[in-house]
Amino acid sequence: MLRTPFARIPSAEGLLLGFLLFSVLWRGGKSLEATWMLVGVASALIVADAIRGSGKIENGKLKIENYPNVLWIPAVSFFAWTILSYFFSTTKNYGLDEVLRDGALVLIFLWTMRHARGEAGAVLSHRFVQTMVLAAVLASLFGVLVYVLQPVNRFVGTFFDYRFHTDYWPNAWAQFLLLAWPLVFLWMRGKQGKLRVAGCGLLGFLFGALLLSYSRGALIAFAGQLVLLALVWAGKKWGEGAFFIPHRREIIPIGLIAVIAVAVFFTANTARSGFHPVQSVGEKITFTADEGGSSVDERKLFWGQALALTLDRPLFGWGPYSFRFVQQRLQTGVLQTSDHPHNVFLKLAAERGVIASLLFIVLLVLVSLPQYRLLYCCIARKRITRFEQSDQQCSNPAMQRFLFFLSVTGVLAHNLIDYNLQFVGIALPFWMMLGILASETSSKIQSRGKILSKKLVHKIELVIAVLLLAVALREGVFLVISSLGRHAEVAGEHEAALWWYNRSSAEWFSRDMHVSRALLATLSNRTGTAHEAIDTFLTGNTEDPRGWRLQGDIARTEGDIPAALEAYGKAYERGRWNDLSITLALAETLIESDRGSELVEKKAEIDALLGFFVEAIVQNAHFVALSHNAEDAIALSTLLAEVFPDSAPRYEVLAAKADFAMRSERSKVKSRPSGYLW
Repeated sequence: MLRTPFARIPSAEGLLLGFLLFSVLWRGGKSLEATWMLVGVASALIVADAIRGSGKIENGKLKIENYPNVLWIPAVSFFAWTILSYFFSTTKNYGLDEVLRDGALVLIFLWTMRHARGEAGAVLSHRFVQTMVLAAVLASLFGVLVYVLQPVNRFVGTFFDYRFHTDYWPNAWAQFLLLAWPLVFLWMRGKQGKLRVAGCGLLGFLFGALLLSYSRGALIAFAGQLVLLALVWAGKKWGEGAFFIPHRREIIPIGLIAVIAVAVFFTANTARSGFHPVQSVGEKITFTADEGGSSVDERKLFWGQALALTLDRPLFGWGPYSFRFVQQRLQTGVLQTSDHPHNVFLKLAAERGVIASLLFIVLLVLVSLPQYRLLYCCIARKRITRFEQSDQQCSNPAMQRFLFFLSVTGVLAHNLIDYNLQFVGIALPFWMMLGILASETSSKIQSRGKILSKKLVHKIELVIAVLLLAVALREGVFLVISSLGRHAEVAGEHEAALWWYNRSSAEWFSRDMHVSRALLATLSNRTGTAHEAIDTFLTGNTEDPRGWRLQGDIARTEGDIPAALEAYGKAYERGRWNDLSITLALAETLIESDRGSELVEKKAEIDALLGFFVEAIVQNAHFVALSHNAEDAIALSTLLAEVFPDSAPRYEVLAAKADFAMRSERSKVKSRPSGYLW
């Protein structure tokens, strides 16, 4: 049914489209290898353009064109501001992957904008659509097997990591479908007869997979996409002087697609019920499922916290990927934390500064200007001349660009409540579609706006590409070495792990490596190495409570109680709502150092914190009953009962409640049937 889009195409284009397919099918591109490969692909495209020149192809020859700065400058400035934000970051051990990913995506956006014009651009767009259709089909088919045979109760397609039972991303999968279905619709409209019927079946299948994701936000965004599509459809008919009354040839495919979507939903759930429990639609709609209404309430908290963090550092923000760490200082509930504020614009503002967020918004607005004009014509019932060509053909540039705009709009709408552009399988096609849309915008403004020299453009892009590639290659070596250390640590080979970690000490994108290095050095009584490792970690990231907790442990081991209490105090300030072992270590150290009076002063605060944790364990909020916090709650209750005998009955009750809930939830997990694929 689908012809391969990679046959007889230019090598650079084939490399890009082939990687696009890979990024969707391999964990949705949510892996470091996908980001590093993305940098390689983007660099190859820019170097190829620099060697042969770039522009539009006419009569088989490449015609060099200059660049309209109204689009090029915001895109490059967005990346430049991201780099500045990273240099001023408070969490430098994280965020380098975001810098590399966004730099590569900006380069691919510019490359696509150059190559998406004229006849050659139409071919590129058509092959891009084919690739996305193929990716959606393969991901959905494999997703059916995962949904039916694995314990995860929401459809995830290929957006999962089989190594970890928590790494399933149904919301990201739903966002990918928001991106993909308009392209499948575009592909379908270019077909006739049996292929058109097959296209309806494919579209219905994807809609069924969207329903099975149980993503409320995605369904709202999907409804908005349908409204925009209906608006343009009606506007076209009004422009032709006709009423908005669907013809029979339009009603039948719509009905067929709806029937297939519902059939897929119930058939997949019926098949799954033979292996695993099925998610209740009623509970999901009424917010009485496992996550209840917390997903809504916590999003409001994250938005407010992101705004507060933005106001604290409005210029460069706290640094790429810093929200997960700096947000903890504003946290007010147990495990109410997140890697991002669930809003793309607030994420950019909090992490990279207001200017970065504004540059991204300006770029989006400029790219979409022709589509805004189209929507205005539809609302005002003005004649739409752009669709005078038959919209039955996939090659119709007006219909094609509107459907690309529909994809982009759906993704942005969903990113207002849930950020998923860290997935290369979503971000890459998103930025490519922006590039295709920008090619139309740039052709309209090039004759009247200022332009940049092609030589200057190529030099700047080439410098960016070379620098990104150099950083990726340097860090790639350290990533391999440190990963060997992690594998050795998991296998219990601590000496070998420490040996590998020590050889990765110069790594920029170190993440938690120095924490592991310090911990292993402490266990082997190498205090010098432990101090050097934890100091290196805290130099790059003072916001992570794990670093302060480990520094306190090292000082406590050496008998330096004042230093231990100071470090535990900083860890408590930042991470008390996520790690109860910090409070336990702080209380134990105060008791051991005969500073019980300070514990008495903090008793009310610790009592309240312990009560919140036990209540969360009883409700298993954020699966806290399955974490070490359950054991820590029991240990802390036992300790406090000994220190404060007058309150012992209350602490004993808290310990009993935590122990019962912990055992109950863990027994449920053990009794669940395992997956049938792995």
